[in-house]
Amino acid sequence: MPLLKITALNLAYGHHVLLEDASLQLYKGDRVCLVGRNGAGKSTLMKIVEGQIKADGGTIWHKPTARISRLDQELPKADDQTVMQVVSSGLAEVGDLLNQYDQLLAQEMDEAALKKLEQLQHQLEAKDGWSFQQKISEVLSRLSLPEGKLMSSLSGGWRRRVALAKAL
Repeated sequence: MPLLKITALNLAYGHHVLLEDASLQLYKGDRVCLVGRNGAGKSTLMKIVEGQIKADGGTIWHKPTARISRLDQELPKADDQTVMQVVSSGLAEVGDLLNQYDQLLAQEMDEAALKKLEQLQHQLEAKDGWSFQQKISEVLSRLSLPEGKLMSSLSGGWRRRVALAKAL
């Protein structure tokens, strides 16, 4: 059974056809490389698979348990987010909950903060967020990324490494 199946995919912008009856099946263990000239539709295909844009026709199916992510071409912003915040944002809702939890822990605790911390903890437990926290820490460790470092202090190469960690 394939992990991903693309059948007769079509996409055109005006008269410029990017994809015409494109089909593909990927199975566990497959390794694929998209090669083509600039503007050929490589990034567009990935955005379609990821669900960011819709094709004009054709079908895309992926195994319900499959996770799809891609490494953006653009570097993450050199802003005041920490490496941990950027990487965990790759987990959507769970990443947002982890970031809120970490930010709240860094503040002084009053009655309202403790109540909010308790709510976040219950939400994280319900979504198995603590196991994701462990996975994020493992990826950061393997890529030698400092979780508390600000993105604004990193070079382009280190920011690319953060983007890779976010995709993973």
